Amino acid sequence: MAVFSVLILFLSIPAAIFAQSPESFGLPVQKTLPGNSSYAFKRLKEKTATLFKFSKKAKSSYRQTLLEKRVSEFVSLVENKNQLEIANASQRIAYEAGKLAENSYHRTKEERDKVVGLFEKYRPVLEKMRDNFPANSPFWLLSQQDVDTFNILSAKLK
Repeated sequence: MAVFSVLILFLSIPAAIFAQSPESFGLPVQKTLPGNSSYAFKRLKEKTATLFKFSKKAKSSYRQTLLEKRVSEFVSLVENKNQLEIANASQRIAYEAGKLAENSYHRTKEERDKVVGLFEKYRPVLEKMRDNFPANSPFWLLSQQDVDTFNILSAKLK
């Protein structure tokens, strides 16, 4: 009887609780995703904004925001099963992580640790996204490469 009660309780939980949306990982939802006609304008605006970040601290902070956006976009694409854009989104994550790490190499240990903490925060998200694909499939490998990138960059920053 107890098993039956637990089963009924489990089935009554809304499916949204198990959803893998950006919000479920504490990420902001991106309204403009890769593949959207206005995505190029979003990226142009971000690249222009990067040019106007003059201090290293401002650049680092902005790069952290961009990394968060790229991870959020990737989660949304996986959630929506938009396989046409997943490969490029994965590459954008690696690029932003690399730029963030590059900006952090000659910073204080505290600032480098903050970036490492960010990589450690997003690594489990990417691992969960990776697990949406069959092991060793192309999309699984792309996700794993991002996880590996975070691991390599974290080791270099420590």
